Formats: sequence, structure tokens, C-alpha cells
Amino acid sequence: MKQFDCVIKNGFIVYPEKTIMADLGISAGLISAVESPGKVSASTVIDAGGCHVLPGVIDPHIHPVYLDDLGEISKTAAFGGVTTLIHYAYAKPGNSLIEVIKQYREEGEAASSLDFALHGGLFETLKQSDEIPEAIRLGVTSFKMFMAYAKLGWMTDDYALTKAMDILHKHGGMAAVHAENGLAIDYIQDKMLAEKANFAERFLETSPDLAEAEGIFRAVSIGELMGCTVYIPHVSSEEALNVMRFCKQMGRRVYAETCPQYLCLTWNELKDRGPLGKVGPSIKMDKDRSALWQAIQEGLIDTIGSDHAPKAKKKEDNFFEAPYGSPEIETMLPVIWHYGVNRGLVTPNKIARLLSENTARIMGLFPQKGRLDIGSDADMVIFDPSESWTISVENQHSHASYTLFEGKEILGRVRQVISRGKLIVDRERYLGTPGAGKFKPTRAGRQACFQGAAFIGSLPL
Repeated sequence: MKQFDCVIKNGFIVYPEKTIMADLGISAGLISAVESPGKVSASTVIDAGGCHVLPGVIDPHIHPVYLDDLGEISKTAAFGGVTTLIHYAYAKPGNSLIEVIKQYREEGEAASSLDFALHGGLFETLKQSDEIPEAIRLGVTSFKMFMAYAKLGWMTDDYALTKAMDILHKHGGMAAVHAENGLAIDYIQDKMLAEKANFAERFLETSPDLAEAEGIFRAVSIGELMGCTVYIPHVSSEEALNVMRFCKQMGRRVYAETCPQYLCLTWNELKDRGPLGKVGPSIKMDKDRSALWQAIQEGLIDTIGSDHAPKAKKKEDNFFEAPYGSPEIETMLPVIWHYGVNRGLVTPNKIARLLSENTARIMGLFPQKGRLDIGSDADMVIFDPSESWTISVENQHSHASYTLFEGKEILGRVRQVISRGKLIVDRERYLGTPGAGKFKPTRAGRQACFQGAAFIGSLPL
């Protein structure tokens, strides 16, 4: 009988294309065997007890600059089954992109208990895009730009967006674009301010689906002009999906991400909670939520990310002045399971694809991350589909004082989490070690994994 450092036994091992009953052997932090039950042994045995064993979640959309820092996020993430973090390293106006990347990497290596990668964030794109080649050399290959937030001085106009995408095409990277028509939104907000409008009641007017759809079409079109792969985070609406469907049918190099808050909530449910439910783009209507699930079923959505942005705000705060954002990383897997798998809208196999393998492929972390194959990092989550529990801020590990899923009774819960062969979550116990996480260079946008797209395999640089 083969001997390993650790064995995960009696679990249903989940892959995008299959589910098998097998034991996983782990040696030196890697998966070393996938064998029939009883054929491997080790000094440490973790009994999955008939639960699902999923590849560790890779979260491509995290903001570690608010109430949870790079170390604290790794703890709340681990309790949600996340084993690899991809943080947005935002270089605000006046800052050097390279210096921000170096700072984030240093802080992450000192404090994170989980492996992590970085996106660059460009707020002064015309100037900061000149730093893209050096950032790529440092292992950061995806770069966020905003088509919104002109009043804050954060908006990337079409000229700067074209320049950045041209540089990315030449050096081999990917553009991640917050796609909304920001100037139209600013006008709508100014008009409502003049009217002394109730922003909580009319919030959806300030984040309209047509503004999102137009922004996506423009971003993808500029990407096509420059030969640059485009990643659209937090897709929120049916109108946006119609544009995304057209772009993919045309063979454009674009990936679509959505988030648990758009899949599992509507603004009508959140309206009474005031600023707590204020995120950007807005959480919209039930027709949009249904359209997102349909898009997942047809393969139009490529990834799911949390957009974890826990910020200090209260229900009683001024709605217009309150910041955008909410804590999502710890609840992401359980709520998607509850609202998706338990309702027949998605399979566990699709969960493994959307939350792990696709993200690893798109971001260039595959095959080290994203799949439970021999030779890959032993990152996995043992998920109990039969455990019922109620989400409350009291059982969350973020520093945020609220969760958008407060009081929701959920069927399905993370039981144990293994990161590079080490047990870091055992039910309510956290066993992670600050500084154990490693920085992972990416190769974003280099490999296509579209389902049903016109091209498959490596993308041209």
C-alpha cells in the first residue's frame, strides 16, 4: 500500500467533467495520488465522510484595503473554502503602480495564510500604463481600469484605455475593466441631487443596466482593436449579458465574471437595509438574477468572484455619501451552492469549473491551481451538502459589522479546508499561519477556455 503525508478518504472528488469516489494522497503539499478507496495510507487521515471534495476556490476579485487587510482576508476567505486569493493592488492617482505592487506583495508574504496573486489597478491610466511592462516582469499580468467614477478622478477615458490595451497586447497581459458609462451615470446622479431625490428608492437609476451594457461593448471593442484580451468583472444585468453573448458569438477575446450577490439577491430584498446593500454595479431585479443563472447554464459566464469589499457603514448613513461595497468572500461558496445546486440551477461540477478551474486557466495559475489532479497543489475544500445553518454576522470572520445574507438559512457548509496539504480550517477551528501564503505570478489572458467559442487553446500575444 502506498504511503503519503496525508490522505483524504471517503469523499466524492469533484471535477468539472465528472465526480468520483476516491481517496486523495498528499505528499510535500502536492496531490500525489487519486486512487480507489482504501488503496493509500498515511500518518494523517482526514475522513471526508461522504462529503464533496472540491478544488479550493480561487477568488479573482478581492479588495484588501478596507476593513480586512491582506492577512485578515485570508482567514475569512479560508472559512469560505477559498484557498487562493487574487487581490486588486490599486495605484491611486499620484502613486506608482510598481511601488504599490511591491508593497502588496511584501505585506501578503508577511501576513497571508493563503497563496495569493495580484492584479494591478490603474487610476491614472495614461501615466501608469507605462509601468505595465515592469509589472508583468514582476508577475502581475492583469490590470484593472474604470470606465466610471470621473468625479473621483478615477475614470479611464477611451484614449487611455486604448493605450493601455495596446501595451498589454505587446507585452502579454489582460485588461480587467469596470464597464459602465461613467459620464452618463454622473449626469444622472447630478440630476437626482438637484431634484433632492431619495437615492435609496431610486438607486437602480444611478447604475442602469444599459450603462453597463454600453460600457462592456465599448471595452471589448477597444480590446479587439488593440488585440487585447478583456476580463469584465461583476456582470450584473440581463442587458449586459445580451452584449456579452453577442461579443462571444463574434469571437471576441472576452471573459465574464459575476458575483454571488447578483446571483442570490435582488435590490427589492435589500432596499430596506439602505447603504448596506449599496454595491457597484447595483444588485438589480429578479429578471437579471434569472438571466445570470441562465448565462451560467449556457457557459456565457466564465468565473465567479466575490468582490469582497467590506467597508464601514451603517443602515442609517446617508445613502448617497455611503461607500460602495460589501463583505462576500466567506459566504460565496455556501450561498451559490444553496441558491444554485440545491435549486437545480447548477451542478457541483459546474461549481468546480466556475470557482476554480476556469479562474486558474484564465489567470494563468493552471495546472498548479484549480483542479484536483496529480502534481497540482493540494488545495481543497470538504463541503458538507447536508448541513443546515443560518448566516449571521456573528459567525462570520470579516471585520465588517454586517452581511447581506443576514438571517438566511443555508443548506450546505464548508467543513474543512486544506491549503498546500495543510489543514487550515477544521469546522470552527482556524489553523492557518500568517505568512504561510506564497505570492503566485500569473500569466493572465494567455489561454482561452471559452465553452463553445470559436477558438480554444493558447491566445496569440
